[in-house]
Amino acid sequence: MAGEVDASTLSCRTRVERRPARAPSFVLDVALEFPTGISVIFGPSGSGKSTLLDCIAGLLRPDAGRIALGAETLFDSQTRTNIRPEFRRTGYVFQSLALFPHMSAEENIAYGLSKLSRPEQGTRITEITKAFHIGALLSRKPGELSGGEQQRVALARSLVTRPRVLLLDEPMTGLDEHLKASIIGDLLLWNLQQRIPILYVTHNREETAALAARVVRLDKGRVLEQ
Repeated sequence: MAGEVDASTLSCRTRVERRPARAPSFVLDVALEFPTGISVIFGPSGSGKSTLLDCIAGLLRPDAGRIALGAETLFDSQTRTNIRPEFRRTGYVFQSLALFPHMSAEENIAYGLSKLSRPEQGTRITEITKAFHIGALLSRKPGELSGGEQQRVALARSLVTRPRVLLLDEPMTGLDEHLKASIIGDLLLWNLQQRIPILYVTHNREETAALAARVVRLDKGRVLEQ
């Protein structure tokens, strides 16, 4: 890109070929840019949505391409650059949410803050619990929370570390439309201040329409439209 690069823009030129046992090979080959705000990655199962997120997070190494956040390169096959996942500062919420069942909501949220001082941890936890309205849930464990409450805790855990990119892999599965709208509303309000790219993966057309966001449609590892 010519000129000054927006430090918040995520650019991704990625090629991944996977050869699962006893199944046809799959190739993800895309070139995309994601500005601040929500971008919906839409497509049927097996279209490459989760593979794309895993490449951005550093959980999967592409065969070729370049992934960058602004002017900072996260991966480049030509220069053999591959920043480790823990240094990419990406928040990732999986469909399973992956909350630690033996920890309270507060302990789950604080999990990624161990390197901060106690006062700074407290400040961040207070800020994020207010933003997602979960202050009354902090002493409870995930098994004591409803699906919507678990989702809020999972988002808070990812966002309390102040990531530069947020990846959401079908995070609202199983929630009713009212709960989805409420949680997304809180997320949008939070991002008015933080202004980071948020990639929201779904194969649900109604969910895509409700978000009214930028949409990238994938199918069989290719971009059909955006």
